[in-house]
Amino acid sequence: MAQRQSPTVKRRRLALTLRQLRGRAELSASDAARRVDHDSSWLSRIENAEVRPHPNDVRALLDLYGVTGEQAEAVISVARQAKQRGWWQRYGDAVPDWFASYVGMESEASVIRSYQCQMVPGLLQTEDYARAAFQGAPVPMREEEVERQVSLRMDRQAILEGDTPPKLRMVVDEAAVRRLVGGAEVIRRQIAHLLEMSRRSNIQIQLLPYSAGVGYDGSFVILDFPALPAPYPDATDDSMVYVDTLTGALYMDHDREVSAYRAAHEQLQAQALGAVASREALRKIAEELAM
Repeated sequence: MAQRQSPTVKRRRLALTLRQLRGRAELSASDAARRVDHDSSWLSRIENAEVRPHPNDVRALLDLYGVTGEQAEAVISVARQAKQRGWWQRYGDAVPDWFASYVGMESEASVIRSYQCQMVPGLLQTEDYARAAFQGAPVPMREEEVERQVSLRMDRQAILEGDTPPKLRMVVDEAAVRRLVGGAEVIRRQIAHLLEMSRRSNIQIQLLPYSAGVGYDGSFVILDFPALPAPYPDATDDSMVYVDTLTGALYMDHDREVSAYRAAHEQLQAQALGAVASREALRKIAEELAM
């Protein structure tokens, strides 16, 4: 299975490229926008990946920045890709705008680091577990909505079967696997699935035991993306922190924010059981549930 391409990531990378190229041209956002017959708010929205620019507008900006030839055509090609529909859009309003951004970025992440304190990570959930989780959510859903959300969650897991699956570095609190989502049998099958997935070379699952103490009272995900290829000016680290909320989400990509969450994840990994000890602990929990 080929890796899914994400117009969300293309739009974000395009925004980074245009912002860097404008900086190299030593133009302010207002000056650059004015010289291509737009206002500064238009360019600001493009450079913050809030809108998908038309390829013709991208070409005008590149001409202004002195970018021509193959490099210009490569950037314009990315602009065209950024205007395509994402695979998740067939789910309609089951994927609100605030979550569509995450699904798009998850599709092309090279490393996904996560800490989950209450639930099993979505990418590692079984269908029965996911269905029970949606049915028990604090915001009630109609049955058809539950089924669409379950289908979407299962579809997201296709990235784990791709030619170049992402590396998963998951820290899961013990509470997440002891919480009887759907009942004891559903949890036992869910734990069996975690054990099976943990045998894959690209997936590391660490259990944070109760004995570790407080841990952290909020779940989060860190998405790392592959190094920026040509035509991007600077192949810098590209990462995003995602924090889910009841009615939306927080997206953080400033260096200070990403560094803080990365440090927190490293600390949680240090407190958690190692991969082998985690598998043994999960087996014991499953045995307890069978009694």
